[in-house]
Amino acid sequence: MVIEGIVTTENPDGSAHIAPIGPHVDQNLAKWVLMPFQSSTTFANLQSRDRCVFHVVDDALLMAAAVLGHCNSATPHSDPALAHAIGEVSRCRFETSMGWILENSCRTFALSVVHWDLSEIRAIAECQLIQQKERRPFWGWNRAASSILELSIVASRVHLMDRAQIEAELARHRIIVQKTAGPREFAAWELLNTRLSQ
Repeated sequence: MVIEGIVTTENPDGSAHIAPIGPHVDQNLAKWVLMPFQSSTTFANLQSRDRCVFHVVDDALLMAAAVLGHCNSATPHSDPALAHAIGEVSRCRFETSMGWILENSCRTFALSVVHWDLSEIRAIAECQLIQQKERRPFWGWNRAASSILELSIVASRVHLMDRAQIEAELARHRIIVQKTAGPREFAAWELLNTRLSQ
């Protein structure tokens, strides 16, 4: 099965790179397969260091910001309040035993690549679990947060979809967000709606 979350890798300058990813895992979270595009920073960093940290998160704003690349930008948004919120949820610290850790994560899994298959555009990285930690309780996902997750996936595949499909997804999820969102989900909606309406 695929579990959605966020991965951190280390850039050549030693800083953290934050990106969404959906690894294939088994039910016990013992087997991990990452499939980054070979053109991505995540792939380049994994090729260089063979290590990463996968994060289970419950913050819709963090997921949307990661998908849109705002977590790795010094000026992620023109709205200062939203830029501050993104910076707040995407803060990272380095732990020697694990690597770069998102402070707002619920669970972390330090992984090491043990085998590469580079025969396709999306590389296949079979990983070994090195260490896992419970950071804080998983708050949960309401319907708005689930819609933000789905729209984040749409945003990551916008180049594969036609305008009518994108508009249909926005219309469907807009109703759910309006009915059930809190402040973070509304902020995530603003980011995604801006990107997907272009």
